[in-house]
Amino acid sequence: MTITDTNQVVETKIEDEYNVGEGEGEEDDGTANEGFEDGTEVASGSYVVPKEVAVEELANYKGHKDLRDQCPAAVRNMLEEKDLIQTYDKFVKTIADTKETRGSILGKWKDQQFISVLDQFRDDFTAKGVKVALCKRKSGKGTHRWLEFIDVDKLEENGRSYVPQYDVANLSGQVIKTAYTKLQFPNGVAAEELKQWKGRDKLNEKIPIYVEKMMQEHDLLNEYDQMVKHVIEAGVGSRFKNWNIEKLKELIEEYKPMFSSKGVDIFVCHKQEYISHGQYGGHVENFRWIEFVDRAEQPSYQPQRDAETKDEGCAVM
Repeated sequence: MTITDTNQVVETKIEDEYNVGEGEGEEDDGTANEGFEDGTEVASGSYVVPKEVAVEELANYKGHKDLRDQCPAAVRNMLEEKDLIQTYDKFVKTIADTKETRGSILGKWKDQQFISVLDQFRDDFTAKGVKVALCKRKSGKGTHRWLEFIDVDKLEENGRSYVPQYDVANLSGQVIKTAYTKLQFPNGVAAEELKQWKGRDKLNEKIPIYVEKMMQEHDLLNEYDQMVKHVIEAGVGSRFKNWNIEKLKELIEEYKPMFSSKGVDIFVCHKQEYISHGQYGGHVENFRWIEFVDRAEQPSYQPQRDAETKDEGCAVM
């Protein structure tokens, strides 16, 4: 279990986005984070931020005008309290005036150019206790972008920890490719895909570099090897030896305390997408993976497609 491999979970450079027909054929099987019921829903209810965070959602196309001319009440109230309105106004004006932050034809946001402008103002916000993050989440409901204004002082006063898990500036480069989209993971989360074709052999032979690094840092390599062997033996159906999501959930639940005691939470995840065959119908494709979450880096992270919250109704292998 010492061979490293970056092909199971692809490491890729964070790239500018140009999506045609984004979300086609897939359903949104994400879940909002637990523990922030008093917070604000974003991304069509797929994600919840705590009450100490004010949100400004961004229109995907030509959103610079709304960003420049409109400010949500929650954002304005927080920034007035922090004496940051002038900083905010200068920030959004700079975004609107910098044409490189968006495409020339459709006006779609270019994330890295947006962040390069945001970086110019980070210190001004941070000096007064506010962290700002550009966030993006892709799903069957489309691509959602929003700004999070995080009141660090109030989080501390309320004894809560929060890291925006969709922060574009904090992506690790890990990607799981499905038929219709790419799932991205932040720093502090390591993902290991459970391949459909020869998945048990691939899981036994290779360990993704991000997973290996996290296991080494937390002295969890022995527990990891034990879990992998158990998953290979008992995480499949009795007849065809394909991954069985119910068995996988039971196995991961058994190992959660071992990993949690050393600061890592583990989740089994899956995503279903309908693959059309045109006039001949179609089938449901299942994508499965395990997420390892370093709670020191990601104290509030919730799995993007947690198998515990959504049953797998059909497994077409």
